[in-house]
Formats: sequence, structure tokens, C-alpha cells
Amino acid sequence: MTINIGLLGAGWFGREAHLKNLLRLPDVEVVAVSSRSAESRAAATELTGDQLQTFEDWRDVLQVDALDAVIVALTNDQHHEAAVAAFAAGKHVLCEKPLGLTIAECDEIIAASQAAGKVLQIGHEMRHQGLYQRMKSMVEGGDVGDPRIMWCREYRGPMRPGWRSSEEITGGMLLEKNCHHFDLFNWMLDTPPVRVSAFGGTDVLTDRELLDNAQVLVEYEGGRRAVLEICLFAPTGGDCEIGIVGSGGRIDTKNQAIHLEYHRFDPAEHISEQVPDPDDEAGFKDASGRVDRGIKAELAHFLNCCRTGAKPLNDGESARMNVAVCLAAQESIRRGGVVTIAEVMNGTA
Repeated sequence: MTINIGLLGAGWFGREAHLKNLLRLPDVEVVAVSSRSAESRAAATELTGDQLQTFEDWRDVLQVDALDAVIVALTNDQHHEAAVAAFAAGKHVLCEKPLGLTIAECDEIIAASQAAGKVLQIGHEMRHQGLYQRMKSMVEGGDVGDPRIMWCREYRGPMRPGWRSSEEITGGMLLEKNCHHFDLFNWMLDTPPVRVSAFGGTDVLTDRELLDNAQVLVEYEGGRRAVLEICLFAPTGGDCEIGIVGSGGRIDTKNQAIHLEYHRFDPAEHISEQVPDPDDEAGFKDASGRVDRGIKAELAHFLNCCRTGAKPLNDGESARMNVAVCLAAQESIRRGGVVTIAEVMNGTA
């Protein structure tokens, strides 16, 4: 069954991440795209062919009768309006992260999906990377015992210039950049987050609106905890290190090296392995020049959900909780104190 796709937002990310990977998948046709940039529309046509319908306004894409589904790859502040409109038009939706800029926006998108009876998947592609699929299977298999602490440490260069440097459009650095890492925390620890304490600032990249560094502590039910350390003014020298430790073992991973280290405590055992990822063929690189994996697998998963009606791995509810953690962290930095997830959910934060 061929799925006809419309791409809302054929800019740099829409083309490099989504369009190029869709063209690598069987039984899918990209029928129409939108971009406010004539240059981007021309680049999309060059990739896809002259049969591609191109529009300046994403709303016009939704009028194309042949479409089964759309990918929302617009700026963050447009996700809510576009996703709700797509469901009203009867389309399945893969919405890039974050799902919304507020919990209310997330709730309205989820409700629209349910009313339409259509698939809603969010672009948290790290769940689909081979490295973290392997890590998740080991955690679920009991290799670390009872998971207690998780961490992410990433020292990298600045965000790509343009709208990603805008606080208003992105919703903030942690929501734009580190929602991927908080999503892994929520997925791996698999218990509800309760409260967040965070520190951060704009200390070096002072010509920009967004934070350029932060340290965030998330506490989960049962006392599990996760720590994020992010720096955007260190363009060389480090990989993104993500790990987890429990009562029986420890897993350390390096994102770019696609490397995993496992230590079992008793009886002592050490495993070191590479975790190949088929998405390497896409060659997609982020703003700091790092390979961004998982997008092709994410798209294949979305297409399968469209065909079968299966619930996506990265569904609306998990994305809503992810947004809550990001908003709590950003509010904690502004407030200088602990913020509960309940505050964010009920709008009192």
C-alpha cells in the first residue's frame, strides 16, 4: 500500500532529514511540499522530480486530495496550528518535536488526533536509533537490575543560526534541543517524572537569546533520577555521552561513536560493542556537524502505523510528558527553585 505524503516545511531540515529519507523508503510517494522560500521549493523539486506539487503556504498542501499523511517540519511555534488543521483534513500526522510550546497545545493536538481517528507520531528519533534500541532492550531485560540514575552529557557547538536562535519561536533551548534527551530519560526509566531542579545561563554566546548551558536534575517516582548537562559553546572535543546505572549494572554510550559499554556488577562482566545503525547511509548532519541517526527508521515506523493503525512508539502522550519536563526545567532556571510536573500540567508554573 503506497502512502502519499505531504511535507509541511521543506526547508533545510525538512529536505535533509525527511525528504531525502522518504525517497529511500519503499511504497511511499511525496506528493506535495510547502516552503515560504522559493529556493527551498526548487531544491525539493530537484530531489523529487517535476511531478511534485509545491506551495508557499502549508495550508494549501492540506487541500491536495491524494494525501494520506503529512509531516509537520515547520518552526516550533507553528506545530500546533498545522497539526490540528491536518487532523481536521483527515490526515495522519508525524509532527516534528516539540509537540507543542505549552501543555494546552499538546492537549489540543492529541484531542484532534483522537477525534479524527488518525495516527499522531512525534519526531523524537533517538528512540529509533540502534544504539538506544539496544540500551532499552538491555534495561528491560534486567541487565542493570533496578534502574536508578541516568545521565546525558553533551558539549557541542551552537545551534544552527536563524529561527532556532529565537526564544519565542523555539520555546527555549531545552525544549528545542534537549527534548530528545529528556525523552530518552522518560523512556528508559519508565516511571512518571515528579519534579525538576535546573540551573543555566547565557554566559558565552551573549549575542543570542537562548541559554548556552544548563544543568538539569529530574526526579522520578520511586526516587529514580536523571541529570542533563549541556553546553553549546564547546565546538570540539566531546561526544554526547548517555548512560544508566542500576542495582545490578551500568551502561555507558557514546552517540557519535555508536559505542556501548556494559558492566555487570556481580558476577563481574564487561562488554564493549559497536551498535551499527542503518541510518548512517542518510548522511544527515546536524548544526554541529554530527550525524543525526534514527530518522529513516522513525519514518518507516510512521508509515507502518499509518498502514496498520498501530500506536507509535513516540506517541502524543509521551511527547506531552516530555514537553512538561522541558517546561519545568526552563521555569526552574527562571525561578531559581524546584518546579513540579504537576504545576506545569495544571498551568500554575
